[in-house]
Amino acid sequence: MPTQLLPIGPPTTMVANQIYALPGVACTLFTDAASPTITQSNTLAFTANSPVTLTGGAARVYGGWIRATADTLITLKRD
Repeated sequence: MPTQLLPIGPPTTMVANQIYALPGVACTLFTDAASPTITQSNTLAFTANSPVTLTGGAARVYGGWIRATADTLITLKRD
């Protein structure tokens, strides 16, 4: 299955356990989801990954790949 690039601007639902490509620029990820588990990796296989730490429903993310353990509505804003 091809990897979908997350768009900057419009709200997008990340489907549970599907891997998405992040834009190649620094962005702020926003979500209203109650404590979502989102991880980011620099490898498509997610062999090394780290949690995305949300503060007030927002976190800075950079190029690479991202996934969530549950369907999560997010919005990306370019920094």
